[in-house]
Amino acid sequence: MKRKKKINSLYIHIPFCSNICPYCDFIKLIKNDLFIEKYLTELKKDLLKIKDGYKKFKSIYIGGGTPSILNCKDLEDILKILSKVKAFNYEFTIECNPEDITIQKLELFKKYGINRISIGIQSFNEKILKVIKRDYHINYFDLINLVKKYIKNINVDLIYGFKNQSLDDLKKDLENFDKLNINHLSIYSLIINKNSIFYNQGYREQDEDDSRLFYDYIVEFLRKRGFKRYEVSNFAKNMKYSKHNLNYWKNNQYLAIGIGASGYIDNVRYQISASFNKYINGERNVEKEILTDDLKKEYFFITNLRLEDGFKIKRFNKIFKSNFLIDYKDIIRDLLKEGLVEIKKGRFFCTDKGIVILDRILIKFI
Repeated sequence: MKRKKKINSLYIHIPFCSNICPYCDFIKLIKNDLFIEKYLTELKKDLLKIKDGYKKFKSIYIGGGTPSILNCKDLEDILKILSKVKAFNYEFTIECNPEDITIQKLELFKKYGINRISIGIQSFNEKILKVIKRDYHINYFDLINLVKKYIKNINVDLIYGFKNQSLDDLKKDLENFDKLNINHLSIYSLIINKNSIFYNQGYREQDEDDSRLFYDYIVEFLRKRGFKRYEVSNFAKNMKYSKHNLNYWKNNQYLAIGIGASGYIDNVRYQISASFNKYINGERNVEKEILTDDLKKEYFFITNLRLEDGFKIKRFNKIFKSNFLIDYKDIIRDLLKEGLVEIKKGRFFCTDKGIVILDRILIKFI
């Protein structure tokens, strides 16, 4: 009998959206019932293979795209399969847009064990919502209170750094978030990527000084309210950290399924082809990157130094059979002198001053 692999995390990509957000460069398609049917037929084939090849997962994450755009029948078909591959004491997350959330879907989520929901609000500001093609009117407080009846572990996504967005606009977004009384916030600075509508329109990112001002305010605001910044853009209180995302940031293995999905298994990072036509025709066309020792170290630094607690020095030494403090002593000395990093209780991590210029620190290690 073939031995099953033990991988802690599983990611499933649902690429469909009702409209394309102008900042988005993820793999996505406009909703089309025929396309959804063909895609899910192939996706379910991949999901059904999991049970035979892998032990049960501690975290499952359905992302996109917009998974919540699927109808109840299609969602149930997927959730039935996934409910059989979750381990004891699991975390099971689904991404949702606010306008898709209904009592019927929440009942379905609860029935099949989804215990964490990530809601893409992006902003409470009507001007910004119009800019990002989210021109709908929702009472978010009523919505969150409804969700809480079914799922207690709730994340909200917000974005800042839009053109003409003032610090007061940001403050109001954070104050509205605070009124929701939930335990997790993912808040991202707007990044203009080449494959996005904003890029083609000549939209520009917020300048570095303003971005730093906004970020510092976010950290201060949330800390005063009991939130810990456990990763550059993620804040939680009452220890409600995302187990799934922590698995990524600790550079651990994860299985990924669906077009454009990226995974990491057995010293290989891979990405499934983003071609919809190839996928529905049964072709996966996986692009693989076999990691050298140097690449392993690069990914370790890139992921772990995003965490506020950084990494255990003993863990680094064990993985790479080396001595971190000796191998990088000159770099570490300079960073300590500048107040950009600290070493405490056997951990190496960036300070508040360092984490905002993380890219400059990473260059020194990779």
